[in-house]
Amino acid sequence: MKKVIALMTIAVCFAATSAMAQGGGGQMTPEQRAAMLKERLKPVGLSEVQADSVVAVWGDRELQRSVYNGANPREMSQEDRQAKTKELNDARSKRLSKAGLSDDQIKKVIEALSFRPGGGRPGGGGGRK
Repeated sequence: MKKVIALMTIAVCFAATSAMAQGGGGQMTPEQRAAMLKERLKPVGLSEVQADSVVAVWGDRELQRSVYNGANPREMSQEDRQAKTKELNDARSKRLSKAGLSDDQIKKVIEALSFRPGGGRPGGGGGRK
């Protein structure tokens, strides 16, 4: 009986460790997303007001919907997705320029916040694949 209990305890420990390693999953709240974006913008050296502007522009779902026209980016070909991403970044650049960011700052923001072609994020974070 003690062996069965010991084996069950070990099995539960492995299952719990595996479940915790997978993370919480789920969607981030808008506040969590804003905090993550601001953290990733720190190396760019923006003021607090500029960082808030970037977060507002980057989180604008209506802009994304207008560029993708309701299409799911995951179901698009690589070329179509790259073209739409460029179009979205151009639209974001225009809005950030109106918000008072310089062209150099806009370039750094886009580099800091955009997905890389390999699926990872800048800075070696791994990202989605």
